[in-house]
Amino acid sequence: MEVTGKSVSRKKTGAPVKPGPHHEPGPCLNCGTYLSKDDLFCFHCGQKRLEREDLSFRHLIGDSFLDYFHFDSKFFRTILPLLYKPGWLTLEYMSGKRKSYVEPFKLFLVISVIYFLLLPFGKEPEAENTAPVLSGSNKVQPVNDKSGSEHTHFTLNGLSVSKSGRDSIKEEIDSTGVKRYVEKHFAKESIWTKLFVSQVIKLMISSGQSFTTVLEHTASKLIFLLIPFFAALLKLFYIRRKRLYFEHLIFSLHLHAFIFLMLILYLLVELIFPVNLFFIAMIILVYGFIALKKYYGQGFGKSLAKMLMISLSYLIIGVPLLFMLLILVALFSY
Repeated sequence: MEVTGKSVSRKKTGAPVKPGPHHEPGPCLNCGTYLSKDDLFCFHCGQKRLEREDLSFRHLIGDSFLDYFHFDSKFFRTILPLLYKPGWLTLEYMSGKRKSYVEPFKLFLVISVIYFLLLPFGKEPEAENTAPVLSGSNKVQPVNDKSGSEHTHFTLNGLSVSKSGRDSIKEEIDSTGVKRYVEKHFAKESIWTKLFVSQVIKLMISSGQSFTTVLEHTASKLIFLLIPFFAALLKLFYIRRKRLYFEHLIFSLHLHAFIFLMLILYLLVELIFPVNLFFIAMIILVYGFIALKKYYGQGFGKSLAKMLMISLSYLIIGVPLLFMLLILVALFSY
């Protein structure tokens, strides 16, 4: 018997195929077009049918970055309800209408980028006197300019933190150093006050801006870090509602997008006539209350109480984080 030298090839068994997603036949959540169980995307509007992995933070960020620079009518169609319909966009998004409006993370990014681009053009209050006030309290003090009108600027324990205040103390700092300057003018203060004042002075000198401007820039950037924290507060205060953290994150993104939109309007209006920031803060608080009441569906009293408690918790955590960040910025920039 003759044996051939042909090699015998064995057929490899293939890996088990992962079963595809199964959907019940029914209408598209965005446009209402009827879809069969095998349709993964709506053939009318193009929206993908939801799966479990779509409700994740990674998916939210990834989708937003892929089409970040793609502008169309959706952006303008999203801005109007964001302005005058608190909580409505979040309801629409979580009900499945995701193709009709801009993705929440993309919306927040676009509005915040516009704000940061406009920020250098905003007016900075300047005091006409050039000598820093080295006594007094941490209160806002009115300063008369040469024309006799009043300009309000801030002092930190008597130290002027306007641009003119920075220029007036720079000569003494150059000759004596920051440490000696603080020891001379803040000798009776605690070590923590001296540390903070030192960082304020360093920021004013190294940045070439007033401390109030640096504070505004830093606070704006800190919001990026506080959005997930705000969503966690919502999760805590509405824990009985048993909603996903993802839902609270969407609400937080929409609310902070509105906050940046108000800051943009504030910068633009300030170019024409002065506006009190307290007025802007009140608009944001009223908007937040209405949005909470609409989205979470609780009564007036509960919504108001939770809005106040969430805002207080936000400030208790946010303000210390802000000043810690300011100190870190000063340490690495001076």
